[in-house]
Amino acid sequence: MSKIEVYLDEQQISNLKSILTQSEFGIHILFDNDLISKAFQEACTEEEFFAIENIKKVQEDILTLLQYKTLNDKRNFIHSLSESEQHRIVRAYFYIIENNLRTQQRLPH
Repeated sequence: MSKIEVYLDEQQISNLKSILTQSEFGIHILFDNDLISKAFQEACTEEEFFAIENIKKVQEDILTLLQYKTLNDKRNFIHSLSESEQHRIVRAYFYIIENNLRTQQRLPH
């Protein structure tokens, strides 16, 4: 897997941290349960998801999403995407959550 660097300004970082904090408690404020369920019913391998062209699209969508200031604006943006784009952003969101949780875990002594 190739490493992709993304640069965010302070507001975007704060925004992302807030969303990730909520997700740690199982509260996914950007997506309804139906969308999450549909996104994961669709078959998608990690190889397919992490293909360079797909990751470029994910990065564009997430950077656009983070530019919106209000939760309502973010949700409206997500709803404006096609179904496949919505599913892609849901998968990306859960990969980010998983990665975030892994980096926060401490090794047992």
